[in-house]
Amino acid sequence: MLNQIMKLASENGTKQFEVLEQVTNNIANFNTSGYKVQRFEQYLTPDGRLEGAKRVDYSPGPIMVTRRDLDVAIDGDGFLPVTQPDGRVAYTRDGSFARNSEGFLVTQRGDLVGEGIQLPVNYEKVQIMPNGTVNVLEKGQQTPTKVGQLTLVGFTNPEGLKNIGYNKVVPTQTSGEAYKVESPTFKQGSLERSNVVIFQQVDQVLRLNASVISNLRIIKYSDDVYRQSVNLRQ
Repeated sequence: MLNQIMKLASENGTKQFEVLEQVTNNIANFNTSGYKVQRFEQYLTPDGRLEGAKRVDYSPGPIMVTRRDLDVAIDGDGFLPVTQPDGRVAYTRDGSFARNSEGFLVTQRGDLVGEGIQLPVNYEKVQIMPNGTVNVLEKGQQTPTKVGQLTLVGFTNPEGLKNIGYNKVVPTQTSGEAYKVESPTFKQGSLERSNVVIFQQVDQVLRLNASVISNLRIIKYSDDVYRQSVNLRQ
């Protein structure tokens, strides 16, 4: 009986450490543009074992005005396709873009935005319209020229997406294939902040800490009882 109690307490303690790791990761990404909070939903099995599943909350985060021309926030649901150096397509909500040495619009990790949007060398101003049209005003011109189009895609089940790191996801059988969002809304000069509510995460850390301490005490108490019973038999 004591062995079973110690085993369950140990397993539950391990799960709590996994949850604690997830919560601290949320806190660490509080200032990461477009980051989505991850949570660990727990439940007790009939034999008293604590189990859980990781979930991702894809609700939009608050939009922050940056006034930087190459910052773009997605106003609503959806993801921006980006082409990675190996040619594979991933998806992100982080719109903090830059211009690489060849003039292409890229993410902070160097991934091409879409299939490639190239800005002229001596442009004066770039304008990203709410529908995703990218216009550029070159020196000496009065009328801007369209140089590309931002595309927004959605998934039937976003929670089924696989996180591959660096604020990027790829589709799985569970998420379904990407489909084009017909009426996207982008906001230039803005970024979507993470949807992490810092006070909730700190409160969860405190609760988890108390739970871990409680499990450790159960293990120690069971171990002490076990040792005393062994001594009595001797």
